Formats: sequence, C-alpha cells, structure tokens
Amino acid sequence: MIKSIALAALLVVLLVFLGFQYYITSVPDLEEPISVEETRFIERDNSLLVTLRGSEDRRFTVGLRGDIANKPEETALFFISNPDLVPYVYWPGLRSNDEKRVLELLEDLVENSTQDGAAFQIYTVLKNRN
Repeated sequence: MIKSIALAALLVVLLVFLGFQYYITSVPDLEEPISVEETRFIERDNSLLVTLRGSEDRRFTVGLRGDIANKPEETALFFISNPDLVPYVYWPGLRSNDEKRVLELLEDLVENSTQDGAAFQIYTVLKNRN
C-alpha cells in the first residue's frame, strides 16, 4: 500500500515538473497589440535581443546569437518565455517547431509595424531559414 502511494506521488511530482518545464519553454500567445519594449545588442556575445510586450503586460524576450550579418544561417535562436517568473533561457533547435512559432509571432508584429529594427532583423533571419 505504501509503495503504491509513493509511486502515485512520484508520478504526480513528475507531471508537475513536466508541466512547469513546458510552461517556461513554450512560446506565449501575446495579446494584440504587441509592442517592442526594449532592444539590445550585446557585442561581447554578438547577441541581438528584443523584448516584446503584449496587451496583458506579458513579456517575451527573443534573440539571436552569432554573426547575423555574415552567417545568419548559423545564428542560434533563444528566448525567455516568462522572465518575471523564471529567467530561463531556452535554445530551440534550428528549424524546430518552437522556431516556427517565434517566426509567426514576429510576423504578426512586423506586419503591423513599419519600423525596420531589431525585431525585423530577427524575423528576416528566421524567415530565410524556414
């Protein structure tokens, strides 16, 4: 009986951890209008970062690391889905479903905006790669 309860508790804990991992590594559905809150270029890491904010005050930070100008196909995408809860940096694989979800999110932002900034640069790299 005790082994059954312990096994059930272990399964519940594992499911909670799995749900939490999915929550912090998924691309959020930001509510329109989406705005660019902050852009940064970190020269030391050769990283370009953009922080987006949805209408519900939810933030999403996305970026590329690598030589964007000369070797954009080799740049690595990364994002922080819930920076207020857990500042966990997630590195999805090249041409993965997560990368395509980020591309769709940036596509909505770029279509509704006329600015030619960091978000547009990241969008262009992802669009050419996918």
